[in-house]
Amino acid sequence: MPAEGEAVTDPQVAAAQLAALQADRSAVADRLMQPWWYDVALALLLFGFFSSYSSHSIWVIAVAVVLFFAGTAGLVAAYRRITGVWWDARRVGPVQERVQRAMSRWMIGYFVLFALGAAAEFLLDLRGAMAVAGALLGVSAGLLSRWVTRIYVAGLRAAR
Repeated sequence: MPAEGEAVTDPQVAAAQLAALQADRSAVADRLMQPWWYDVALALLLFGFFSSYSSHSIWVIAVAVVLFFAGTAGLVAAYRRITGVWWDARRVGPVQERVQRAMSRWMIGYFVLFALGAAAEFLLDLRGAMAVAGALLGVSAGLLSRWVTRIYVAGLRAAR
């Protein structure tokens, strides 16, 4: 094996190094995929938080905020414990442009849906509108989380 920084001239050695690199990338990709319950928990946390607005009670909303932040911190800690890392596909990796586009589109839809739910709940006095909006926002966040991780993992495997 050549020393670090030294050029490899033997095609077989180079092929072996590339194969080892691809195996390492695949191992990292396998490790980064969160368990299914992570996305479900994220969806439920968002649902609970946004649904609390339907109660019209500052105390219920305050408790929901605390539970949301505690639950989110717990999810981050669990992911780090399971995978050993934390990553942000908006800033790293082979798929960051694709993820940034998807996130910006999701955020536009998020704010529109939140505004519609809030307007229906508080301006039109349609009780439960924020619960419906919360369910839709939670499900979309859980699906987006799974989708982003899958394209990031696929990008790592393809070495792009």
